[in-house]
Amino acid sequence: MRFTRLASAGLLALAAYGMLLGVSAFAGDTAAKPQDEKTVATQKPEPGSPGDTLTREDARMALLVYKLLDKDGKIKGANIERGKKLFMQNCRPCHGDDGRRFNFAPYYEPPAYIGQRARNDMPTFWYQINFGDDDRGMQAYIDEFPLQDLVDIAGFAQTLP
Repeated sequence: MRFTRLASAGLLALAAYGMLLGVSAFAGDTAAKPQDEKTVATQKPEPGSPGDTLTREDARMALLVYKLLDKDGKIKGANIERGKKLFMQNCRPCHGDDGRRFNFAPYYEPPAYIGQRARNDMPTFWYQINFGDDDRGMQAYIDEFPLQDLVDIAGFAQTLP
């Protein structure tokens, strides 16, 4: 079930990210155009509209791609120094000072550590810090930290090896 949720959120994120760049992964879709980021991230959908059925996970993933990521996959608006402080207080006990205590892909080369995940696969990283990963014992932080704290942590994580 977790994989299905993660895959669904990841596909939504990729499709939305393509729309942000003005491209589409769907054949025949010529309407994909960048939209005003603030409007997309904060607009309340009309009751009964397709957007009204978004899950909390889908909404948080859409926020990532429409408001928080630049075209190169970097987190916008992150305070790296503050993110480092938050990481050291909250993430270091499990992940280590440099985020390399755990290898997320132990059977593959190169190894997959927090820094690589945050730089190369931000949708998965963002999903996991927001909603956790039951299979690996990672708790969800969406209700524990304000959004800006998670943005700062994600921005700092992109600086890790």
